[in-house]
Amino acid sequence: MLAPGAERGGDGKATAPTVLVVDDDAAVCWAVERALAAAGWRVLVAADARAAQRLAAQADAVLTDVRMPGSSGLELLSWLRAQRPQIPVVVMTAYGHLDSAVAAVARGAFDYLAKPLDLDRLQGVLARALGETPLAAAARPQAGFAEDGVIGSSPAMQEVYRRLAAAVVAPVAVLITGPAGSGKELLARVLHRHACGAAAPIVRVPCALLAERAAEELTAALAAARGGSLLLDEVDALSAPAQAALLQALQRDAGCRLLSLARRDLRVLASSAAWNADLAGRLATVHIALPPLAERADDIPALVRALLARCAQQLGRELAITERALAALGAYAWPGNVRELRQVIEEAAVLAVGGVIDCEHLRIDPASQAAPLGFAAAAAQLARRLLDSHPGSVHARAVAELEIALVREALARTGGNQLRAAELLGINRATLKKRMDAAGIA
Repeated sequence: MLAPGAERGGDGKATAPTVLVVDDDAAVCWAVERALAAAGWRVLVAADARAAQRLAAQADAVLTDVRMPGSSGLELLSWLRAQRPQIPVVVMTAYGHLDSAVAAVARGAFDYLAKPLDLDRLQGVLARALGETPLAAAARPQAGFAEDGVIGSSPAMQEVYRRLAAAVVAPVAVLITGPAGSGKELLARVLHRHACGAAAPIVRVPCALLAERAAEELTAALAAARGGSLLLDEVDALSAPAQAALLQALQRDAGCRLLSLARRDLRVLASSAAWNADLAGRLATVHIALPPLAERADDIPALVRALLARCAQQLGRELAITERALAALGAYAWPGNVRELRQVIEEAAVLAVGGVIDCEHLRIDPASQAAPLGFAAAAAQLARRLLDSHPGSVHARAVAELEIALVREALARTGGNQLRAAELLGINRATLKKRMDAAGIA
């Protein structure tokens, strides 16, 4: 694919994009011209805005200083936006005042760089501006976009969907467990919306904050939630007196659906006498275990696309993310889970004023990259999750998840070619198709 503005020469090859450098400092122009030429771009140089306007028609991107004789770089930027609205403009200045940065972004600059220039960063910015950096996903503002909230096709999330769907149609108490930031409350609200309707009340009780008046507060919350859902957040943090008060209130008449959020399985707590066993049984008719994001890294691209779409709508502009940025997100350990991913993408979307998110916009610690799990560690991780969530059917589920993972990997390696994938797995094509249908793999 050609970069914007690139054309094919007489021999059929793409000509290099042209960057127009506008600065009254000859030394800066010389250094930038050498660096950009070495990177393979053609370079035009202008000492002021008037000269830049004469050369603008020949350029694919513009790099301009702010303070110059005559018209300023910001005035040149405004002129370019009016005359050539599609051309990316990068603004640079030695006077790094906040008002200059704000003005440049407000007038449509692709990016803003302070002098002395970091030439490596400059090349990265121009590569993104010229469309030379491979993109992994893009999003446009869409009126009425609403985040689905529950996203992912990994085996762990398929089990979440199965249990969620079963709980929606049955008026039972549901316990949702998972680490902080994994999306427990979001999942509970999705369940409430499908089961009770968006108009029905949902009353959230922060259980960790209940004190001596727990009985009164819980009774009032149950009354307010009648006909809807009572959402007990951090229910595993309830004190022993609050547990007794809640059980007593529920024994009178709940009149609502009970949705409980916890980091720990209440039945496991009750088995060690650390929790009220009767209350645990009352709150956990159905248990949905949300996995940490590190255990479903295959879902990260889909989550990023959804977050990009939401950010594009909120910011009112197109957004994209580069392949190397998406790879960095996939390699990160995500101690804060989906919540941290959302925060990282939202910040990056704001910082990437040119609309292209790259690694420099991501606030993630390279030291927290997730080390690839060895087979024994991955198997132990799977065993812990299944023993917690599916006692009695662990062996069958473990075999099924491993088989799904093998099928997905074989199809990925063969570009979706079922015959070659079946050969890799050592099974016939009909068996592979049967496994794909059972797992919902298209």
